[in-house]
Amino acid sequence: MNKRLLVTDMMDKTAKPVPFLRRFLADEDGAFIIEFAFAFPVLILLSFGLLEFSLVVFDYQRAAEATRQGTRFAILNNPIANTATVLEGSVISCSRPNGAVECVGGSPSATADADFLALLAQMQGIYPTLVAENISIIYEGTDVGDVDSSGGIFPMVTLELLNVKHDMIIGDLIGIKTINFPPFTTTVLGPGNYVNVAVKVGNGP
Repeated sequence: MNKRLLVTDMMDKTAKPVPFLRRFLADEDGAFIIEFAFAFPVLILLSFGLLEFSLVVFDYQRAAEATRQGTRFAILNNPIANTATVLEGSVISCSRPNGAVECVGGSPSATADADFLALLAQMQGIYPTLVAENISIIYEGTDVGDVDSSGGIFPMVTLELLNVKHDMIIGDLIGIKTINFPPFTTTVLGPGNYVNVAVKVGNGP
């Protein structure tokens, strides 16, 4: 009788570790923590990547809107160029690359620097990081209007926003430091208020 009890007791002691080992191997309570430790950095990177992509789109839209608003401002205020002699087919392109307005195909107006800075301030209200070097404004003579009338020829006014870029933060980690935006261009027909009567060319006497 004692031998049977001893054998039974020994079997119970050897049998106990087996269920415990099975439970230990089947226990997945800590697996989530390990998986989360691997997945969390990826989720953070994706989240910040989506946020930065949204900022790129936002900056793109701001640049486009600044171009439109700048063009409206340009045609409602004093011209940057001296448009007194703008004739059909003539083109005057103005920019401010070195702290002063320079025009190709014509000359700056008497108040060109002040007017250009006012234009820049208007556009910076929408896109604060813009600088003068980003802006080019073009006055082109058209066949709209008449040099014999008080209004003169109506110039076509084009504003270009050039060399605008977005500096990346998350993208820099994978080698994308900046995203260069394409040129933004808006063209509208300006008023003839600042175009003096000049010698007519092309159409009749």
